[in-house]
Amino acid sequence: MRNFFVLSASAVMLAACGGNSDTPNPTAVADAQTSAANSASAAVQSEFRLAGSTPLGMRTTTPAVVINDPDKNLPPYTPPSPPVALTTTTLSFGDFTSYLAAGSTQGWAPGPTSSSITIPAPATNGTGAGDKAVALGSTYATASYEADVTVGNPVGAGPANAGFIVRTTNPTAGGPDSLTGYFIGLDTGSHTLVVGRENNNWTQFIQYPNSAIVGGSTHHLKVTTSGTAITVDLDQQRVVTANDATNALPAAFASGSFGVRRFGVGATFSNVTIKTYPAVKSPTFDFSKVVGMVYTPSTAVNAIDFWQNYDPAVVNRELTYAQTYGINTIAVYLHYLVWANDRVAFLSKFENLLEIATRHGIKVSPIFYDDCWNPTPQYGPQPAPVWGVHNSQWVQSPGTPIEQAYFQPTASNASVTYKASLANYITDFVAPHRNDSRILFWEPMNEPGCSGNGSLQQTRAVLMNDARIAILNAGATQPINSPQVQEDEGTYFSDFYAFHPYGNPYTGPVNGSYVNALNSETLQRGFTGTEGQTMPGIVSNYGGSTGFIIWELMIGRTNTRFHWGQTPGAPATVEPATPFQGTIYPDGHPWQTSEVQALTGGFDVKLPVLNVAYYNDPSFSSAPVKTSVTPLVDFDLNTERGTDSPDASAGVNATNYGIRWTGAIEASQSGLYTFSINSDNVARLWINGVEVINKKTSTRSTTSGIVWLNAKQPTSIKVEYVHGTGAAAMHLSWWNPLVQSPAAVRIVPSNPLVATN
Repeated sequence: MRNFFVLSASAVMLAACGGNSDTPNPTAVADAQTSAANSASAAVQSEFRLAGSTPLGMRTTTPAVVINDPDKNLPPYTPPSPPVALTTTTLSFGDFTSYLAAGSTQGWAPGPTSSSITIPAPATNGTGAGDKAVALGSTYATASYEADVTVGNPVGAGPANAGFIVRTTNPTAGGPDSLTGYFIGLDTGSHTLVVGRENNNWTQFIQYPNSAIVGGSTHHLKVTTSGTAITVDLDQQRVVTANDATNALPAAFASGSFGVRRFGVGATFSNVTIKTYPAVKSPTFDFSKVVGMVYTPSTAVNAIDFWQNYDPAVVNRELTYAQTYGINTIAVYLHYLVWANDRVAFLSKFENLLEIATRHGIKVSPIFYDDCWNPTPQYGPQPAPVWGVHNSQWVQSPGTPIEQAYFQPTASNASVTYKASLANYITDFVAPHRNDSRILFWEPMNEPGCSGNGSLQQTRAVLMNDARIAILNAGATQPINSPQVQEDEGTYFSDFYAFHPYGNPYTGPVNGSYVNALNSETLQRGFTGTEGQTMPGIVSNYGGSTGFIIWELMIGRTNTRFHWGQTPGAPATVEPATPFQGTIYPDGHPWQTSEVQALTGGFDVKLPVLNVAYYNDPSFSSAPVKTSVTPLVDFDLNTERGTDSPDASAGVNATNYGIRWTGAIEASQSGLYTFSINSDNVARLWINGVEVINKKTSTRSTTSGIVWLNAKQPTSIKVEYVHGTGAAAMHLSWWNPLVQSPAAVRIVPSNPLVATN
């Protein structure tokens, strides 16, 4: 049996929300979704009574955003006491065996004390390269290694560093510069702290800038290894916290000997002390039941727009869609500029989103930084999407100008650097949620390297490292991950291996192991000349193994229905018949019902949805352009090209169209129920074949009707709506002052889910 560390309550929550459940009966899984959030709390009951009406099909009320600083009265995080050392050893010169590179004429000698080693500088650059001494008498796994290290000036123009080798093997196996282990050293040529992996070659994790690392300077270097984690303290300050979460990491890196190494520089190591601690094994994580989607509301063009214009009603509506269609996880992009300009409101909106997501049985993975698309984000109103251009207004976070000025004072406060400000940004989100089971994991940076700006590669490593430190210092109990896509650095600051497979055939983790791995972004349906993916293909290849997070939930203003090649210089000329990405249209119907059938378990699944038909003939006398399903009759559409239609990909008109919904509803208790339609144009409602509402006005207004419903008796319903021109709006809601739950009138699950488009 594999020893998995299961995220708090995740096994229970993920199994209850559809997708890849352990339940053998997919119908039971889907039906369970209808009641997952129906246990109304006192807060929901109070909100329900105050609301006056609730959209038909909605399972919960919409909590209002409460503007409140979550740091207020938040107790500071007190880290647990460090473990007591099992052993403490001070190494002397005699404990080491030296290994000298070819051409070296300099030996290793005792320093001024028995516990020090002095290595003179090589005669010229290129000799003495990679010289090392290893204490092979002991091996260590969970341990700390520390010494006072003095590093000389560079010899020549090459690398000039000296430091520790930890978890190393005997270098004689492949020559004096061949070994397995990790190197942590001080480089006086680049004035950086260098951390990396050696496996008979060099894999650099990070070069952390530190202006105090100069020739002749002395620093107290402390390195701690625990499981796959490596922490580095320099002069009593935490500088690096790496975690080698590479999916194919060999077992040889779990333990090894200690050594010192120099390259192109002279050095002295004094007071070399090693402490061992009780064995620690890094946890592994089981994401096999994750059925997730990236979430940006259909009304937003990017993350700044999302949070500046945050609308809890829209979020509640669209997460109703997500829950209905088997989604149990959403990834959401945060943005530094929103926090820097409107901190308390942003934190309050985030808490509101967590509350709504939880009511729908959905966990959240927040993303702090993003290296994709526009490198110069601006706070304030965001431009409208550019029709025909993929992700036309998406922006990076924090953005290239801030990354370039990372160690410099912020524009708003000369006494605070961007490094400190960004750490505060992360801490503000993590600290109030350090033990919050609603958070699945924290993502410091999405796709480092996506920008293609190679000059900032090391800066991105620094950002991810410092984000990890901030998250851990805030006391987070959830795992941390930045995916391995364009650059590998994210993996070295992560607790598990995440990958973004966009290919077909479908690819898995680098070594094929599903343990400790997550497909954290996927799905592109292809375009001319390319082999696309399918939702059923994603489900069958990753469901139940690594789990998956689809890009993206909504088809809306982010414009990802256009493909990657449709850029400002080569925009689309027609609306795509097959959306490149995106799953659900703003009114709640999926692009294809076969996709939600794959997500929820197949054609035999019963979902709480109405059948819906779209007509380009507003008199409903011609055949529908498209038929589908939807969990609500509750939407607004704008007048922007493409998103002004209920389904532009299917060819539904943007003006002068009709929509008809049919199905059945059921009340939990008998009584008179008031139904209301708020729409911009004419609309009608029939219940049990009796016309209850006939709204004849062609202006935005509300019309109501009253009908008696018998308890627990399925009752037929038909709704028609005609749109003329302008912005579209159609909302069907109900009210009964005697009932206590927003789910007291439910849509009866269709039997079976219609097999249409």
